[in-house]
Amino acid sequence: MSDNLFRFHDLFAQLGLPNSPEAIARFLNEHRPLPNDVLLADAPFWDASQADFIREKRLQDAPEWIQVIDQLSEALRETRDVVSSDRPCRVLALSGSLRQGSFNTALAHAAQAQAPQGMTVEVATLHGIPLYDGDLESSNGIPEAVLSLKAKILNADALLLVTPEYNNGVPGVFKNGIDWLSRTDRNAIFSGRLTGLVGASMGGFGTISSQAAWLPTLKMLGVSLYSGGSLMVSRAQNSFDAAGTLHDEHTLNLLSTYLQGFHRFVQASQPSRAHQTSA
Repeated sequence: MSDNLFRFHDLFAQLGLPNSPEAIARFLNEHRPLPNDVLLADAPFWDASQADFIREKRLQDAPEWIQVIDQLSEALRETRDVVSSDRPCRVLALSGSLRQGSFNTALAHAAQAQAPQGMTVEVATLHGIPLYDGDLESSNGIPEAVLSLKAKILNADALLLVTPEYNNGVPGVFKNGIDWLSRTDRNAIFSGRLTGLVGASMGGFGTISSQAAWLPTLKMLGVSLYSGGSLMVSRAQNSFDAAGTLHDEHTLNLLSTYLQGFHRFVQASQPSRAHQTSA
């Protein structure tokens, strides 16, 4: 997860276009839907230099641009209007740890408290989800805890995965939860799902290995991954107090910056949905 990977607003700036969330939303609404048989670079609304830039980066498979170019192409194929910038977006922050005093659950709650204006964050955990067993699924169906988590994800506008790091990799309990979810309706839950990835660990490198290990799985699931910023909290024991409150000013600033960028990503990328209300 590199800070060199650019968001929509960086791509629009490179293309010489207004790049505020409002301007990006207007651009998408004005130019969609782009027919599926038209390459992004061949769209009629680009000038020659803009089209050449997109073609060049595509041919180069430039890692700092290719994902956001693909995301723009997908967004322009949508037939619905982009959500307006003043419509609150709902984010589900899913902690990948079961421990009562988990730093990652505490980080999810810190995100809830630090959410920028226009964003609300709900915190969820993996409690109650059993180890995946095909025989269990065949005999009893999908566990209620999995179905409940599925409903929360579908009711949210974006998903924020808050991952620990175990032995330089993805925690088994977190991967197990995602595996169960994929058995319910993988496309509905994950395909195009606006997703962020953050994490905290007690080590000196944060969750860099864990976040990197998530990438092949998230790519296969087809999520739309925010890559305009990163948050890997290292030595988390020094950033949270005994009650689990994030008190380190530097980490708070990093979290706030990440959430602001993630919010812009959601605003610029997400088609509007009918607002769902609780019963």
